[in-house]
Amino acid sequence: MKGELGFLLLMDLDGTMWDHKNVSELIPPFKRVSETRVIDSRGVPVNLHIDSLKIVLWARERGAVISSLSWNEPEKALGVLDAFGIRDLFHYHMIENHPNKDQMILKLISILREKDLNIPLCRIIYIDDRTIHLDSIYRNIGRIVFLQAWKDFRNYEEAIRKIETSIMGCHMQ
Repeated sequence: MKGELGFLLLMDLDGTMWDHKNVSELIPPFKRVSETRVIDSRGVPVNLHIDSLKIVLWARERGAVISSLSWNEPEKALGVLDAFGIRDLFHYHMIENHPNKDQMILKLISILREKDLNIPLCRIIYIDDRTIHLDSIYRNIGRIVFLQAWKDFRNYEEAIRKIETSIMGCHMQ
């Protein structure tokens, strides 16, 4: 996969991919109890947001590079992804136990550039339920496309329309 690609999708996990706000608080092992629910060793539930899963599947079908982007203990977040059986839907996992998502994105951009993959900022789509990381991302990376989950869109269809509109207006450089 050399050269330029369609777009990069960055998916937050807590509150975006699933309903739990901080899986770092959970205690493994994680057990899947239904298609959309995982519990930790104490029975604390984590419910998968089906609309977020559909966004990831849609982006994969269109050849996007997909990465998680999460402020979490990596082992725990990856454990929940494994329990849901969706870890491998992501090409990369940028999961680090600090709030500096801008640094995680810069690290991923560097990895992609080493593989001769160059993505214009207007084709980097970042979905998160919170806006707290945006100032540092815009300051240190630039104006990537941000969609606030459950506010800028209510469901999968609305999210897809917004992503398509954003990338259609952006030409590869």
